[in-house]
Amino acid sequence: MENINDTNDISDVIQVLIVEPQKRPYVKEIRNDFRAMQDIVGGPIEYVYLSDEVHIYCNEEGKLLGLTGNRKMGNGDVLAGTFFICADDGYGGDVSLTEEQIAEYTARFQEPETFSYREMDSKIFARVMPAYSMEDFLEKMGIANEDEEDLER
Repeated sequence: MENINDTNDISDVIQVLIVEPQKRPYVKEIRNDFRAMQDIVGGPIEYVYLSDEVHIYCNEEGKLLGLTGNRKMGNGDVLAGTFFICADDGYGGDVSLTEEQIAEYTARFQEPETFSYREMDSKIFARVMPAYSMEDFLEKMGIANEDEEDLER
């Protein structure tokens, strides 16, 4: 674990779990301020909900900047670039992870993952296709039109 030695105010420092692409997670003490968080993720930060007690901060523009895919989330989205996990104090503030939380999320994100370009782009871009009729719409959505009478009801 890395430590910050040039501060005497422990309340300004929190213990987080850092997850870098193609690496195993590690614990680090960081300054509990916006700029330090931006430095870790390499740009503007984005909040990602994990649970009521724990959340992620990642680079808000990670995919747009072409950062390396890191880990896949439960919703299928892939986080790009370095992210870190910290705990919530219940009032919207960031606090250190507990030992139990560190163990849980270290295990969850233990193995580095790799992603195709298609997987990385899947949550960014949407293709708009005009539909000129209900039948055309259903066909483009991949819904078979087996009984037209059901559609008219």
